[in-house]
Amino acid sequence: MQIEINGHTIHYESHGAGRPVLMLHGGYLDNRHMMDEMEPCFHGRSGWQRIYPDLPGHGRTGMMPGVTSLDSMLEVTLRFMEAVAPNVPFAVSGMSAGGHLARGMVAQCPKRLLGVMMNAPATVVDFDKRRRPDPVTFYEEPEFRDLAGPGTEFLSQAEPVRKAGLADWGRTCMAPALALLDRAANDVLWEPDNYAFSFPLDTAPFEKPSLILTGRQDTVVGFEDAWPVFLHYPRASFAVLDRCGHFIAPENRALFAGFVRDWLDRMEAEL
Repeated sequence: MQIEINGHTIHYESHGAGRPVLMLHGGYLDNRHMMDEMEPCFHGRSGWQRIYPDLPGHGRTGMMPGVTSLDSMLEVTLRFMEAVAPNVPFAVSGMSAGGHLARGMVAQCPKRLLGVMMNAPATVVDFDKRRRPDPVTFYEEPEFRDLAGPGTEFLSQAEPVRKAGLADWGRTCMAPALALLDRAANDVLWEPDNYAFSFPLDTAPFEKPSLILTGRQDTVVGFEDAWPVFLHYPRASFAVLDRCGHFIAPENRALFAGFVRDWLDRMEAEL
């Protein structure tokens, strides 16, 4: 599916019907990883429309002129939601940079949100200032690197447990997204001055069901920096998951789905 925003095409996928959930993928990835991780959480559950955009400069959505910061990315994302679900309350789930973008939505339009989920969120914009654990390897299947294929070498640095399921995720979600990425535009977008929002975050408690998931061995964003953010979400569940790096879902699908389903349950209880 596609829709025109500011004269440019945004590609997206939509599944199900009902209350919208906006799914925001991580930086350098595209919507296929969010569909792969989130769709199983909705098996047997009705009443939710899952909306998966390719953000500008990712997947099948080209970079839009003027989108050079998270401020402008957020503006486009909010316009996208106005176009696909006008004047309708919605929930938002974001992974990594998508979690940072979701946090910006909480600051800009908290009354419209049904709830928020942040999966391995980037809460400190400057990579060098993040509190991150040293890389560690607990286990790697001998055939992992051959199964994962070219373009997925980063997984060997980011994940402490590397098995066939993670290799399959790298081959079907990460590698194709990297092949489509507008890397030059994204290198500008993720510079600390551009990655930081121009407005303050967490100025008021967000009083809706929330979920923050972190990996204990996450060497990309860490887990410690998410705790101060959690304190501004009085309705949030917070988990630090052992044997997890930055990509929590691919190798821990049952545990990941359990947390997501609890988040959905809590939102449904208040509708």
